Amino acid sequence: MGKGDKRTKRGKLFRGTKGKSVPGKQPPAPVKPEPKPVAVKAPRPPREPKEQAVAAPAPAAET
Repeated sequence: MGKGDKRTKRGKLFRGTKGKSVPGKQPPAPVKPEPKPVAVKAPRPPREPKEQAVAAPAPAAET
């Protein structure tokens, strides 16, 4: 087991081949785009309370 062996790290380095025991260089990671700036919204003014509809009083039922 040494320089002539295809399955060892030393044999891979001697032959100049790549394989499982001597992985090659990893390609560089792709560049991530910069995130878009977040727009700051102006606060809303407080809402006016809705007017309640006033119902006419129901007539009293006579017995």
